Amino acid sequence: MASANPEQPEEINIQQRKNPRGIWENFITGQHVSLERLRERMQMVKYLMKEIPPYPTPVEFWVSDVAHVTDQTGFRGIKESEQFRPPYSEFSWWYLKIKEEEIRAAETGYMETNFLKQALELKEQKPFLEKFTTSPLFQLEKSRYGNYRFTFPLTDLMKWYKEQNCGGEEPVLRMHETITYKQEIVYTVLIHSPEDNERFGEYPLLEASEWVRYQDGKIIWKAQAICETHCYQFVSGEAQGLYNHVFYVWDQVSLVFHLPKPKALKIPKERLREALEACELDEIIDLSGYKGPKNKEECYMEAKEEVMQLKRGLNKMEKEEKDEDQEDEDEAKLKNIDDLF
Repeated sequence: MASANPEQPEEINIQQRKNPRGIWENFITGQHVSLERLRERMQMVKYLMKEIPPYPTPVEFWVSDVAHVTDQTGFRGIKESEQFRPPYSEFSWWYLKIKEEEIRAAETGYMETNFLKQALELKEQKPFLEKFTTSPLFQLEKSRYGNYRFTFPLTDLMKWYKEQNCGGEEPVLRMHETITYKQEIVYTVLIHSPEDNERFGEYPLLEASEWVRYQDGKIIWKAQAICETHCYQFVSGEAQGLYNHVFYVWDQVSLVFHLPKPKALKIPKERLREALEACELDEIIDLSGYKGPKNKEECYMEAKEEVMQLKRGLNKMEKEEKDEDQEDEDEAKLKNIDDLF
């Protein structure tokens, strides 16, 4: 059982470091700090200081799927080993993958909470939240980190982690950090084995977070900045186009699974293949680290072909298994007929 939450300091201690990708980042340990408080303390982040036309905030998403994106080297390592193991650290990073129906549900919830009258007429209205969910998190066809994306239900990932790394006990979720970049705010959730409660006891349990919760196998995220680029304003329950777009910050949630060596997260081969898809690299921000001769389109097409081959292999294997089952069934029927005579 995890220990009680440590007292959260009222002041926020902003520190700086260079992450494994060589990028400088500001971070605040053990807190999920609101954009409002960050705005008070981080005047150096120019996008955060902008005056933004009204937009839906906060919007509560109930998210059931999480994803991990990697480059070709990482993909091939995962494929061969059938497991996720961080190569340079003891933490495996995953982000939320939000479905269209989850956006629609968040839209309904937002209207019911803030504009009850319009919410009653929402079924007759065209969806509006999709005009605001334009940050990189919602651009599912693209990624900044590589061309290979694995997506799993969080319930499955937690089940595997529980069985393989927690001795069958429930994993512990903690409020890990708030990390800030030029335009991006990341709220990280640390997930670890109960045996590491003493080591990670300085981080409050996730229940203390105002912006992220875990319930019924889902991450409940109160998103504060979903746009990045604002092309609309939200007035009296309606989206209205802006004459000029406005750049702002955007926030997201990352799940950080503790996997110290030699621990790993083993996934059945069939599930890995089912979960895999190719995605394009972001045209503007590329954090994949690729330095080879191929351009982004060539890398994407190569990834797409590799994924298709794996999928074909999975379909072939499933067909062979189905044929074998049918043969066994036919043999059993023939045996039953022979027994009658």
